[in-house]
Amino acid sequence: MENKSLLSISSHVVHGYVGNRVIVFPLQYVGWDVDAMNTTNYSNHPGYGSFTGTPSTPDSLVEIIDGLKKIHDFKDYDIVLTGYASTSEVLQVIKNELVKVFANNKLSPEWIVDPILGDNGRLYVSEKVIPVYRDIFATGYVSLITPNQFEFETLTGAKLKTWQDVKQTILQFDNKYKIKNIVISSVSIENQLYCVGYTSNTNRMFSVPINEIPCNFNGCGDLFTALLTNAFYNNKFTITPELISDIVTKLYKILEFSYKDELETRNNSELPVTLVKDIRVIRAKEFLLKDYTQELLDQVVYF
Repeated sequence: MENKSLLSISSHVVHGYVGNRVIVFPLQYVGWDVDAMNTTNYSNHPGYGSFTGTPSTPDSLVEIIDGLKKIHDFKDYDIVLTGYASTSEVLQVIKNELVKVFANNKLSPEWIVDPILGDNGRLYVSEKVIPVYRDIFATGYVSLITPNQFEFETLTGAKLKTWQDVKQTILQFDNKYKIKNIVISSVSIENQLYCVGYTSNTNRMFSVPINEIPCNFNGCGDLFTALLTNAFYNNKFTITPELISDIVTKLYKILEFSYKDELETRNNSELPVTLVKDIRVIRAKEFLLKDYTQELLDQVVYF
């Protein structure tokens, strides 16, 4: 069996499924050895209304990274995935330490960056994080980024209202940062959600429609990135319509399962379910192994 190794740098909660808690299991279930480096240690995620715990400090992360380097060579990872970082100081440490790894190794891991900033017009993190992400993109070491619409708009200063906006902004971003693969996890155009994929290897840009569930799901973006990471590796680090079809469908199936389970948990109350605090990723694991590469191909649009 193939040995696949990954380092995931993201948040941690004791209870619930966000950050590394929703990244690690799906990847392990499909055969990955995952090392998880935590940027927070919280009781639960903020979606519960309150939480306790502390974020990792820059010094504590440096200590963890130094300790890891003593017993493990970073070039042995196939992928390094970076997610939630609450402060610019923490993200700067992550950037500096990883750049050292990539600069000193000809055979380096692929670097996937989920630039977690916020959603629905609201930042989750300090504004000071934004320029650090831009600095990360400018290193030349990033293979794939996975922002949502709000995050991509925030990073580029553009507004994505039409397909022409999307195309122009992606091409300008690629021209500036030379990142070969871009996936915008969700873009709303004319009241329909789409996932947008782009790879400079083939210069192809395309959209796949997303079936919406009238509910918010904590951890949805982290799970999307985990699914994408595995598919990206299996597809030889190239974004294709088949890949996006597969992960968009997998995500929908898992969210649909979670939504229906939430309804049952509430004894099918007449009150609408508008928030699922924790995706049922463990009980919905059957969907992780299924192949949905052909599921949405007839709805792919190139632009």
